[in-house]
Order: sequence, then C-alpha cells, then structure tokens
Amino acid sequence: MDLSEQSFQKFIGLVYEAAEDPGRWKALYQELQAALDVKSIHMLALDKRHGTLSYSDGANLPVQGELAYMQHYRFIDPRLPVILERPLGEWTHCHEILTDDEVARHPFYQEFLIPYDRRYMSGCKLADTPDATVIFVTLTGQAEGPLSTDRHAFLERLMPHLRRACRIGIQNFVYSSQALVGHLLVNKLRQPVILMTPGGDVIHTNEAAQDLLRSTSIVRVEAGRLQLPRRQLDALLRRCAELEQSLKMGPHAQAQAASQASQFASLQLQEEGGRESVYAFFTVLSPQAALGTFGLRPVVMLLFYHPRSAPAIDSGLLYAVFGLTPAECRIATLLAEGLSLKQIAQAQGTQHETVRKQLRSIYQKTATNRQPELIRLLLHLPHNAVQQ
Repeated sequence: MDLSEQSFQKFIGLVYEAAEDPGRWKALYQELQAALDVKSIHMLALDKRHGTLSYSDGANLPVQGELAYMQHYRFIDPRLPVILERPLGEWTHCHEILTDDEVARHPFYQEFLIPYDRRYMSGCKLADTPDATVIFVTLTGQAEGPLSTDRHAFLERLMPHLRRACRIGIQNFVYSSQALVGHLLVNKLRQPVILMTPGGDVIHTNEAAQDLLRSTSIVRVEAGRLQLPRRQLDALLRRCAELEQSLKMGPHAQAQAASQASQFASLQLQEEGGRESVYAFFTVLSPQAALGTFGLRPVVMLLFYHPRSAPAIDSGLLYAVFGLTPAECRIATLLAEGLSLKQIAQAQGTQHETVRKQLRSIYQKTATNRQPELIRLLLHLPHNAVQQ
C-alpha cells in the first residue's frame, strides 16, 4: 500500500493520461488497486439513452463473476439502487446500508460476493449526464474489512480529478457497437466462445475459439457463418429461431423466452466415424436480459469444450451446462478435490448450513443425489453431455 504524497501526485498524472487516451484507464485501475491494497477496482457505466451497461472494466475482476453479475446478480444487487439514488460524489459503503444479519441471509452476498471474497464495497458516481452514469467502486475481502479511513481519504482527494477525467472522456462510457462490454468479457474467458446471430452469422470469436477453429474441422466458420455437422447445425438454428421469435412477442412471452434462453442446451459434435468429439453449449441472450452488453438484438452464445485441451473440471463449463452459480461451481470443484463441507465452509467464510443448502441446489441442477455420484459426474463431464 502506498498512500504517500508522491503516490498521489503520480495518480493525478495517470488520471489525465487516461482522459486523453482511453487505453490508459486499465493501467490506472491496476496501479490504484496496488496502491490501495484492495481486492478489486471496478468502473462501470450505464448508457441512459439505450438502457445498456455500456462500460465495465477494472483491476482483479474475476471474469466468471462479471458474467454472472451481468446475467443474474445485478437484478438482486441491493447496493446499486442506493448508489444511483445518491448525489454525485457521495459515497456508499455497503456495511452502512446492510447489517451483518441481512448479509448472512442475502443470496447476493452468500452466493456471489463472499465466495469471490469481495465482501465489502465502497462506491460513488463519478459522472451523471443525460447520456450516461459512471460509477467507481472498490471491493475488499472479509478479512480486510471495509475500506479504511486513510484509503478513503486518499480516494476523496483523487475524486475531483477522476470526475473531471470522466466528463472529458464521457464518450468512452456511452454505448458503442464497436466496444461492447459482452465482447470484452468473453475475450477474457479461457473457454472457447463464439457469438452469432440466431440465423448463424458469426459476430465475434474469442482467442480460445480461434484456437479451436484451427485445431478441429468439426467447428468451422465459412463466409462469416457457423458450420457444424448438418444435423446438429439444423437443430441449433431451429431452436435459436424459436427463441428469437418468442422474444419478439408480448412481455409475458418475452419473460418466458428469456427464462428458457438463460438455460444452456448442449450438442455433442462428432466427425464422421466418431473419431473426435467437441461439446457445444448454447444459449440465446436477449438485449433486456443481458442489459445490452452484447448489442441491441438477440445474440447466441456458444461455448465449446474440447476434451483434448480442456481441464477435467472447468467452472465455466459447470456454469454453462448446469446453470450453477459461481458459489456452487466452487463448492462442486472443492468437493471433487476432496474437501468436506465443513472445510469448504471454512475456506469460503460462509456458514456450514449455507454450503449444505447450496449442495442441495447442485444435486437438483445436476440430477444427482449423493456426493460420490456428483464427483463421478464432474470427473467425466464431457461424456455426460446431452446429445441432440
């Protein structure tokens, strides 16, 4: 931690460098996280004209957590409405608006924040214009406690400069089809991901997916369109078309379609003769459900699992196939590593009964009944993918 005057003067320079060159914000976040010695720094922006999450970046942000927040946990985040209601520059500290008892009962904390050891938040609005609201947040762990007085004072001195930098570069925080938050997030995933339209036109591939395309002929992109074995491709496009049509109907049908689309379906892709298999998992994301982070039209997200190159247990795959929450993914992984429920509760800083409840949810989602059965499933996950 470095809260010296010399450090403060250095950050003033870094802030205005970021105002001039948006590519320098990332370095600022990383330097600030190290100087403050906090778990994470997070900056996010909400585009008011399009109703989208138009910016999300920071330092030491678990990418699985970012995706889970975007797709589910932002709907139950008790902190965000408070920050949005408060005046520009007024801080919100989560321990001042939620009691320990409320935290112990709230799924946002027990399923999401605490398993990632991001227990405490301090945040405020840096900009609030007709175009966008920009929010700055620090996150600290359970053992660290809330943001200390000296670190908060350091940030308070820096706030006028951060606010000025946001105003100067406000165009970097509004919606842009060239810099979609969802694309930036999937680029961070080790799991191969392809984004496409419901009709099969490829929009984006992350680096892992590009490696996959080079290593197998089962999955291809030709003339900008996804190519799979014919039967599986027809089934995929038919299902995507059905979900897209549902999203174009009334609010009730949209809600039902969004619920269906939030669950991943799976395909086992095999070359002729069955010598090689690749597992594909897909879902349709509506702009409303994903807060426009993948664009303003429905997008199909495909995740791929190649048994030759992927680890036996992959939290991204658990999330994709079974819809496990981040906390449930971690519990399943730790169980497979041989830890008891009591040890898992201690490792995560959660109550034993909370872990037992989450295990019951894992059993339900994976259609298993006992720990040995669950572990066997996890260790042979590629062979348990549903074929269509």
